[in-house]
Amino acid sequence: MFVPKANSDAVQKLREFLGADKDAFVIKVAAPSDARDRNCYINVRDQMEKSGGKMRLGWAVWQHSDLFIEAEPHAVYDPDDGKPWIDCTPHVFPDGSKVWEILFIPSDNATYDFNTTDLPDNVRVPLRDDPRLLEALKLFSEKTRLMNSVQGIDVYLPQDVAREVVKIDLQASMLLAQASQPPVGGHGLSFRGEERKREKIGRNDPCPCGSGNKFKRCCGA
Repeated sequence: MFVPKANSDAVQKLREFLGADKDAFVIKVAAPSDARDRNCYINVRDQMEKSGGKMRLGWAVWQHSDLFIEAEPHAVYDPDDGKPWIDCTPHVFPDGSKVWEILFIPSDNATYDFNTTDLPDNVRVPLRDDPRLLEALKLFSEKTRLMNSVQGIDVYLPQDVAREVVKIDLQASMLLAQASQPPVGGHGLSFRGEERKREKIGRNDPCPCGSGNKFKRCCGA
């Protein structure tokens, strides 16, 4: 997972999918010590109460390898004095490192209801034509639906819901790991349209799809 370049092909594809009429640009992260994780709307509201300014709505953009690009509904702080906008919500990459800047696509049409406790689902655009990748993206949306079945903010999930969430995470991770492998049979096309050469796989070698079966009894059958 990383912050993509504003002018990358993947970001342009995402903008087209969103119907965004504004360009993506980089915003520095400067979160106060009392800022809440994953609560950008509340963080911006708190900052406005302290210093005035405005809330700007749109999407924070994240790219996951060359598999898919993701738009997360997000709010940033506009000091409204000519100074740059600020992201006052902390972010952490999966490896635990802090995020110091984000890519943001503003939207004049975005809204947020402070009375809801539902999590807005992210918009995910695949960068490969792979059924395993598409299934993983469906699972992420199912995870959001499950979490929204529990009312409240920063509440513990019931055990049955928590188990389903963990199960979905494992299934999605496995599918993404499989989709990241070179395709078996024929030629696959990457997002940039570059052909990948077919790898030679022995009939008794483990199948690269990750099933644990021999190639001849799986994808090579």
